[in-house]
Amino acid sequence: MILLRKMIIWLSIMVGWCSIQLPAEAHQLNKGYSQITIEGRQAVYELFLPEEELPFIDANEDKHVTAEELATGRDRLADYVRQHVELKRDDETLAYRFVSAKLSDQGENPGITMHLEYTSRLAIGDLTVRYTAIFDDIDQNHVNFLTIVNGDDVVDTLFETGTRMHQYKSSGNGSALPTLLQYAWLGIKHIWTGYDHLLFLLSLLILAAGWRDVLRIVTAFTAAHSVTLLLTATEAIRVNSRLVEIAIALSIAYVAAENWFIRRKANTPRYRWLLTFAFGLVHGMGFAGALQETGLPSRYFIGSLLSFNVGIELGQLAIVAVILPFLLRSRLQKWYSPFVLGLSAVIFVFGVAWAIERAY
Repeated sequence: MILLRKMIIWLSIMVGWCSIQLPAEAHQLNKGYSQITIEGRQAVYELFLPEEELPFIDANEDKHVTAEELATGRDRLADYVRQHVELKRDDETLAYRFVSAKLSDQGENPGITMHLEYTSRLAIGDLTVRYTAIFDDIDQNHVNFLTIVNGDDVVDTLFETGTRMHQYKSSGNGSALPTLLQYAWLGIKHIWTGYDHLLFLLSLLILAAGWRDVLRIVTAFTAAHSVTLLLTATEAIRVNSRLVEIAIALSIAYVAAENWFIRRKANTPRYRWLLTFAFGLVHGMGFAGALQETGLPSRYFIGSLLSFNVGIELGQLAIVAVILPFLLRSRLQKWYSPFVLGLSAVIFVFGVAWAIERAY
């Protein structure tokens, strides 16, 4: 039995090392930005795309676009945009013109800003925007934050793989519901692809004593990260995103290491939810960092922020609902103790590896 336990533990560690290729930047959202300004018969479109999302002009495939690569690939870029960005007024497809492109940054995100012009035969009122760039051929996790300006009327929304068309109504009285639902879905996707958050939650749940213990842990994590998400996203507090990411990785490593001592004592700490709350404050800053990179609409700022947080909670609850019954049914089995130790060892490896990679 002792030999079996050791084999399971070391096998888990080896699997962890072999699968260490999970991305270090688990909060990164691959984002672009669009601003369309309506001026009579013309729609002026400023489109920003991150350089790592443009492999067809990245000649040496280093995910960095130089001025020379941009000059050489300008025609390919213009054709790509022509195929994947379309503006229509009623049944009329607006005439497209690629005016210019330049290297630029959005925050800490380097990329290319393009100046486009779309022209209609008549003055533009309502407008349909179709955006299919990046999603299918390059990165399905791409998002593009859209602002439409028409005089004093400003509308904000976003494109993602499940929402590739926006219909603008010039009255400016459109419903906020589509935007709020988009941000809720963005929150769900973020937690489902946030490998560090998932491993942190898993390392807590594998030693949960029962449903009440789980409820305390999940509630503490939710309350904590909701507070810092709100404070950071509204810039009530300012944090160093790099230090936050390192701290998140270290929180994962700490909880995983603590699992070893807890399992050996066969006694889960009664107040572990307090530790979860403390670390949850840090994780909330990480959520806010991802949301700030994507952007929040000025018109529905608070609503979109709350919707994003609700999405995170729904995604988190869905994960708990799937894995918790298995964990609770298995906790009394003889193999469960070495399983917890082995899995905790894997999670510890990820946490330490992420911390080192994010530090450098």
